[in-house]
Amino acid sequence: MIADYLYIACESEYYTKPDWQDWADRQILAKSQVEYWIYDVSLAKDIVELGTAVCEKRMEERYYAENNFSPSDTTVGYYYLQFIENRLSLRDIINKLSYEDDPANTSSIHYGVSFYDIWKEVYADEKQLENPTLIQKITRLCEPYKHIALKQLEQLELYSYE
Repeated sequence: MIADYLYIACESEYYTKPDWQDWADRQILAKSQVEYWIYDVSLAKDIVELGTAVCEKRMEERYYAENNFSPSDTTVGYYYLQFIENRLSLRDIINKLSYEDDPANTSSIHYGVSFYDIWKEVYADEKQLENPTLIQKITRLCEPYKHIALKQLEQLELYSYE
């Protein structure tokens, strides 16, 4: 599922263009032979080209491998990683999570700690963004998803050594 992992990291903006190009370049330099799609990843100019580069490999992986994660749950994990790394503000993570908090989406953040309740608090009073308990609520909501993203990042790094 390495192409899927890579794409989700990039689509969530955890990996940027230099990150995905560096990942692909390390594959090219470390191995005597790499699959063609990795060259395309190295040359991808934007997320659209990256999506095209990994599309066929992602379909192949999904056909042959059991998918034990939700891409949206992983995306939530990446958003949270960006938040704790100070790459996203509290307002930004709330905005991004609002896209994932849809029962039609594959994320499960609308279960348990209710993101909608958090969103309503902020929508009703912007000063809630300064309330430390809001950060605690976001942490309780997102912490389990962080582990999914970290596991996939680890797999991306280990892929270099196969």
